[in-house]
Amino acid sequence: MEDNIRETTSKIGNWMRDSILFKSMAIGFLVLILLIPIAMIHNLIWERQARAQEAIQEVSAFWGGPQTITGPVLTVPYLEWVEINNERSSIQRMAFFLPQQLQVKGDAKHQIRKRGIYDVILYQSDLNLTGAFEKPNFSALHINPENVLWDQARLSVGITGMEGIKNMINFDWNGTEFRMEPGTASAELLPSGVSKEVPLSGDKTSFTFSIPLRINGSQSLRFEPVGQETAVDLRSDWPSPSFEGSFPPEPREIGPDGFSAHWQVFNLNRPYPQSWTGNQFQLGSSFGVRLIQPVDEYAKNERSAKYGILIVGLTFLIYFFFETLRKFHIHPFQYLLIGLALSIFYLLLLSLSEQLGFNLAYLIGSVATIGLISLYSSSIFKNGIMTLQLTLLLALIYGFVFVVLQLEDFALLAGSIGLFAALAAVMYYSRRVDWYNLKGS
Repeated sequence: MEDNIRETTSKIGNWMRDSILFKSMAIGFLVLILLIPIAMIHNLIWERQARAQEAIQEVSAFWGGPQTITGPVLTVPYLEWVEINNERSSIQRMAFFLPQQLQVKGDAKHQIRKRGIYDVILYQSDLNLTGAFEKPNFSALHINPENVLWDQARLSVGITGMEGIKNMINFDWNGTEFRMEPGTASAELLPSGVSKEVPLSGDKTSFTFSIPLRINGSQSLRFEPVGQETAVDLRSDWPSPSFEGSFPPEPREIGPDGFSAHWQVFNLNRPYPQSWTGNQFQLGSSFGVRLIQPVDEYAKNERSAKYGILIVGLTFLIYFFFETLRKFHIHPFQYLLIGLALSIFYLLLLSLSEQLGFNLAYLIGSVATIGLISLYSSSIFKNGIMTLQLTLLLALIYGFVFVVLQLEDFALLAGSIGLFAALAAVMYYSRRVDWYNLKGS
């Protein structure tokens, strides 16, 4: 009885060792199993990226976050008369007026603060907003000028991050100096910012303004084109800008010492007019610049991890061909150990790239992984030439993936060509294999 069991077990073991079908199914199953650690590494990359963002937010809470400068906006209240229960009473409404011309000149100096292992890009901007308002024309809004409360006119500037204001804002209004106060004339239009009552009396038809601002911020600096004609000139010593928003700058210059950009926007380019009443319109056509890291380590790690299953599949395919055509056997457990080594590469890459940068981390991680797998495989192959072939093929795969990661615009094209070439090589070297008679081939 025991002999029969031993013989049956031996036959099953020999079948599992020699069966191409079983080996193919086992390798496919292991590839699916290895999706689990690769997915866990994906989650770890997102977690580390979230921690980096938390570090930026913590530093920004003390320094100043992304800034959007909106305005100035001139707000003038007026009375609207209504009849309620046969009694005539008044309701105060708001009318909003935007400047005819708005020129913004700014200079943003960057700083880099560290929060643990993370670098946070900050800036301090010196801005000067100049331009002119025409005297509000209430007749165009079908409002009787006699109902206008001219003495309550207020000039407001929207600033998203009030904690970033670093100067007392003394501004010039038609030759007279005033000081801004916290809060805006309309929290619905400008949720945060500064404002001040300004005189509109007299026979003057236009009113000039000049508003200096020193604003701390992080990540981005944007402007709302409230002028009938808005011109923004911005300079910075940060060499890696990303221009964003509704309007691109033209012209712009970017160099190792920083950038300069010019925007020209007209009121026809935005979805709101120069004057309105109530809540008819909302502002929302801002543009500006984001100060980005020249190399986003986490984005490259995430892109690299997406190729994890490809590297595992190609490596297992190499072992399968070596095993099948060179007449020796590799246990599924050995496949599993090799697959785990390939997966741990991405953990090495993530941890090293936070300290050394992505390119150097990729070099160290790939050399370590290829060396580990090659040394382990030498004990399986017991053949120096096969071990060298394996090492060169793994180096080719990792080198190919690295090149694809550098080609942002042509990554899909290069990846498609590489996969096509790999499939062509497999088909070429297996063209004469009799898969139904491997022992006799």
